[in-house]
Amino acid sequence: MTTLTCGGCGAPGRRYRNGLCQPCVLTADLRAVLDDGAGGIRPELLPFFDALRTMTKPIAGISWIRRPHVDAMLRTLADPATALTHQTLDSMTPWRSVTYLRDLLMLHGVLPAADRHLLLFQRWLRAVLDEITDPGQRQLVARFAAWHVLNRLRRFAARGPLSQTQTNQARDQARDQARDQVRSAIAFLTWLETRDKNLADCRQADIDAWYADGYTRRRNTHPFLRWAMNDKALPTVTIPHQPTANPAPLSQQRRLQLLHHFLTDDQIPLLTRVAAVIVLLYAQPVTRILRLTIDDVIRDGPAVSLQLGDPPSPVPEPFASLLLAYLDQRLNLTTATNSGSRWLFPGRRGGQPMTSDAITRRFRDQGINSISGRTSALRYLVLQAPAPVISRMLGYTDQQTSRTTADAGTPWSRYAPDDHHRWDA
Repeated sequence: MTTLTCGGCGAPGRRYRNGLCQPCVLTADLRAVLDDGAGGIRPELLPFFDALRTMTKPIAGISWIRRPHVDAMLRTLADPATALTHQTLDSMTPWRSVTYLRDLLMLHGVLPAADRHLLLFQRWLRAVLDEITDPGQRQLVARFAAWHVLNRLRRFAARGPLSQTQTNQARDQARDQARDQVRSAIAFLTWLETRDKNLADCRQADIDAWYADGYTRRRNTHPFLRWAMNDKALPTVTIPHQPTANPAPLSQQRRLQLLHHFLTDDQIPLLTRVAAVIVLLYAQPVTRILRLTIDDVIRDGPAVSLQLGDPPSPVPEPFASLLLAYLDQRLNLTTATNSGSRWLFPGRRGGQPMTSDAITRRFRDQGINSISGRTSALRYLVLQAPAPVISRMLGYTDQQTSRTTADAGTPWSRYAPDDHHRWDA
């Protein structure tokens, strides 16, 4: 019996192409696309090269490199005459592939760290402004975006990575809030044109007519109108306000039914089960779940706890066993994108956790609303312990838990002193 060996590394096993195994084919392909013109690889790209050629699933890297637009981008970056900067990537297309490549380059130190959501918004904004044909309207929208929307996003970015909630909101938990504000500004200006008016001619009757057609979906016009009044581009008007309530919290009975469902039904993907239980048991918003790392799962002998605040929150059985099992089955760890990732829920982009849209899609498939679920959980928890205790353990502010305590209608003082130790749901 003849044993096949790789003609490159000599490793035994199935050969993939030209007598080479998959890792050797990937290495050869990378050397080809990253050739600096002198038979070598730019020193700056060596960390990127080493990470890709050692990925756990080399066939994924081979398939990615073979895409014509990826091949073209990598060959451009390999040229020593090309500046390895974010600005260089901004000129490339398609944007999704550019975003993926940018994340990888930042993850492996080729490019300096930058907030990816801010970069994506800036790229999107340039394209949107180019589509506005009226020069005056384009200038107004550009000024609003620069002085209000972008300024706000930069403040967020200065505090740390922009979360999906800070740049995204409903619909389907994926619509970018910053983009919605710009789109709403453009829609309002276009609507004014149908009334043969510009912003300076706008009056209260126009504002009332604009919102009369649908207050909720036009609520994102608020920031633009306030900015325009402050900028003296719009006469003083009154912006209508209507209260918009969050979804009603789940009943305690329904919350317990859902907890039992996710803890016991092994037909549901393990990732979905773990994320849902964290929402329903610990009242965590999706955005905070996505920032958890495997280091936040603390094991002390048989005891397991979750670092949501200070002190860590105890993890009861059977969720403790479920959570520990999930740690060994995390997704998106087989390519160079997130190899060695510490995120509890690694995403598909380099160094990034999953998106809130990816998690909430899983929740919708199971028929739960994360806002209703966590509101119900928080109401239950503040009835079991004083609001300051809950806020510290779960990472909430005292004001948030105090408001929830008031909404629940039953102050802590009516409960027995030992009642707050009941964490089993």
